[in-house]
Amino acid sequence: MIDPMLNAMRLFQAINGEQPDQVPVFLPIESGFMAEYGGVPQREYHNDPRRMLECQAKAQKRFNGLSPLYTDFGVVTEAAAFCEIFWPEDDSPWAKPAINSIDEVDNLSVPDTKRDGLFPRIMEYFEVMNAMALERGLQMGVGNPCGPVGFGSLRGPVVLAALIRGISEFMIDMFDKPDKCHQLLEIATETLLAYLDMQKRALGSLAAVFLCDDISGLLSPSLFKEFFLPYAARIFRTHSDALTIYHCDSEMHNLTELAPETGARAFHMGFMHDMARLKRTIGGRMCLIGNVAPVAVLMREGPERILHESRRCIEGAAAGGGFALSSGGVIDRGTPPENIDALVEASERFGKY
Repeated sequence: MIDPMLNAMRLFQAINGEQPDQVPVFLPIESGFMAEYGGVPQREYHNDPRRMLECQAKAQKRFNGLSPLYTDFGVVTEAAAFCEIFWPEDDSPWAKPAINSIDEVDNLSVPDTKRDGLFPRIMEYFEVMNAMALERGLQMGVGNPCGPVGFGSLRGPVVLAALIRGISEFMIDMFDKPDKCHQLLEIATETLLAYLDMQKRALGSLAAVFLCDDISGLLSPSLFKEFFLPYAARIFRTHSDALTIYHCDSEMHNLTELAPETGARAFHMGFMHDMARLKRTIGGRMCLIGNVAPVAVLMREGPERILHESRRCIEGAAAGGGFALSSGGVIDRGTPPENIDALVEASERFGKY
């Protein structure tokens, strides 16, 4: 199994457009997998920092330190400052739209990260989980002065705006009331920047910004340019000293050539995209991270198929560096651990430069 510190170094090199000695592996393991592997209902995982750390530590031990340690509230992390949150017994939390009309955006403001939503709880979890991790001697390839536990990924501005308004409703509003949509996106973007500032104060510095915006991939090129690019670019530009990653696992064949315009250094894309084509079209402008199918292959097939598909990704995009092997989307509950082992094994067997 790969040494996690060495893998982290290779990942830094790849995201910076360099060619390491071996293709790094990136494991975006989701809360559903963590809770299932830890043997607890997902609601209990989210609502107890000790349970969260125990589950993540168990997974990390299984994958030799390659899986993350982080405060984990999924898609509702930032939306909870605006929305009522549903906490299913054993599934991911979801946000109820906070406004019934886009005109109600006039009543919204940027939340206070010291007081509102889940932000205070996230800081509590950060402190409790780091204390536990240090006591157990846990480590991460990318640590921080407080310990090995970091913060989870960041939602993108379109995702956050759509959760506040309702996804379908926000899509319609883009045509009917674009000015109000921009007003909501401004609030969403400032909220995300405030959350990153909170992280930076806690960590001392930000090593990486992993921005997830699957809904941006549902837009037309013109809507993508108007309603996503300016706001995502502001976030990445503000934290240009970090390793910036744009995640979107929607089918966005008409948008991939716009991905470098976000200003992100890396693009973690969905499984439906051909890695060789992406290498030809945008590989010279950003690192590519992907893209073995997380459900059809990684969850439902066996190790030999994972090795085959991983080799296809490596042969399509690894040449010259600027590539990391990963799933084409998050790794969720129901994925056999031995299939994740095969993904890691493939980077060692086929990823030597």
